[in-house]
Amino acid sequence: MKRGIIVAALALALSGCVATQNDVLDLENQTASLRVQLQDLQQTISSMQANQADLSTQMGQLHDTLSAFTDAINSYQTDMNRLSSKMDDLNAAISSRVESIGTQLTQAQAQAMAQAKADLAKQAQAVLNSPTELFNQADIRLSLQDYGLAVAGFSEYVQKFPQGALIDAATYKLGQAYYGEGKWEDAGRQFALVLEKYPKSTLIAQSRLMYALSLLRIGGRLDEAKKYLESIPNDFPGTPEARRAQLELRELARHHKKVRHSKKAR
Repeated sequence: MKRGIIVAALALALSGCVATQNDVLDLENQTASLRVQLQDLQQTISSMQANQADLSTQMGQLHDTLSAFTDAINSYQTDMNRLSSKMDDLNAAISSRVESIGTQLTQAQAQAMAQAKADLAKQAQAVLNSPTELFNQADIRLSLQDYGLAVAGFSEYVQKFPQGALIDAATYKLGQAYYGEGKWEDAGRQFALVLEKYPKSTLIAQSRLMYALSLLRIGGRLDEAKKYLESIPNDFPGTPEARRAQLELRELARHHKKVRHSKKAR
């Protein structure tokens, strides 16, 4: 019984020793691990301190760079202010110059416009006073049966431009205007002038016809009128003037026949 108790006690003691030894081993292992961690921590701290030193150096360099950059910005701003001031002065000078040029241009343009208007007025007056325009205006009046103004226009042409290119036509149309007014003698005088002064005119046939008609309206010169009427179909056959002359001759023949019958009846 006692022996069993002793054996049990020894076993318990041995068990306790083993447990303590294990604890010591565990403790030693933990201590070693802590030592390793401490070394790592020391290395990390050393690295951080080194990095901090580098960072401080870098921060110093950055501060210097920022200071230099700030100085450059300030210098640049000063230059920009000077440039802006010069630009303002330049703009003011340009504006003044442009305004001056604008005033000069306005005056020049006004003078040019006035001169152009004067030139146009002269040209218009020259056109109005030209032989052709004078003739055309009178011809328009004649076509409108405004015989008084037609007479005035063609008379002015004949007086001012006796050597004009349209002198024969102006003389003939002046006779037409007088004829329209019923001034047979004045009309006949103009048609006779065409026949006398412009024998190569293209208006000879018309002038012979109108001269003969004027004589018939005047009266007392029947034989001369018939002579001119008879010459038109002979010299200008197939023309409207020839047909009109033949009609007038037939009318004269009928009239003469009636007169003869009337005389016989008496």
